[in-house]
Amino acid sequence: MNIVRFEMNVPTSVALESAEGVPVEGRYGNRMMFNLTDGRVMYVPPIVAGKIEAAGIVPGERFELCKSLVRTGQKRSVEWLLGRAGPEQECAAETSLEHDLRRSIEMTNVSSAPSDPPANLIAETQPFTSDGLQCSPGNGGAPKTIPNSPAPPVTKLEHALKTAISAAHNAEKFGAELGYVVRFDADAIKSMAITVLINMSERAAR
Repeated sequence: MNIVRFEMNVPTSVALESAEGVPVEGRYGNRMMFNLTDGRVMYVPPIVAGKIEAAGIVPGERFELCKSLVRTGQKRSVEWLLGRAGPEQECAAETSLEHDLRRSIEMTNVSSAPSDPPANLIAETQPFTSDGLQCSPGNGGAPKTIPNSPAPPVTKLEHALKTAISAAHNAEKFGAELGYVVRFDADAIKSMAITVLINMSERAAR
C-alpha cells in the first residue's frame, strides 16, 4: 500500500477520492484514513479530517496539507495547516508567519516595567524647542529641523494578530456579561490569527 508520508514543515499536495474518511486505530492513536485519486492513502489525525470538512473540500479537488512544528517556550507541538492548491511555497510561508505570530503573542504576554534608557542614548539626546526643533550644543544652541519619519505600513501579520486579539477580548467580555467565564491563551490567539491569514491569502488568490 502506497502511503503518503508527511514531512515536517513541507507542504504536500493531495486530492481525495472520497470525502469520507475511515477511522482506524494504530500505535500512534486514532487516525482517519483517506483514499486519494492517485491510488495512495493518507492517515491524518481526526482534527485534520475536521478541517477538511470545514473547508468544504470535495472529491477530486486538489489541496495542500502541511504538518508544522510549533515551539512555545520549551514546549513543542504539531499543527496541521490546510490550504487550497497553490504555489508550494505558500505553506512554508505560512509556517514562517506562524513563527512570527507566536513571537508577537509572547511579547504581548510579557508585562515589564519601563527600563531606564542606555547611557549612550541619554548622552545623544538633545533638547527640543517648543516648536519641535532640536537644539544642537555644537552650533550654539541653534535649532535644526528633524524630518518626520513616515509611519510603517500595517502588515498582514500585524492585521491578523490585532484581529485575533480583538476578537478574543470581545468574546471574553461577552462571556463575562453572560456569566460564562472564557479565556483565550496565546495558542488560541495564534490559531485564530493563522486562520485570518489563510483566509486573507485565499481571498487574494481569488
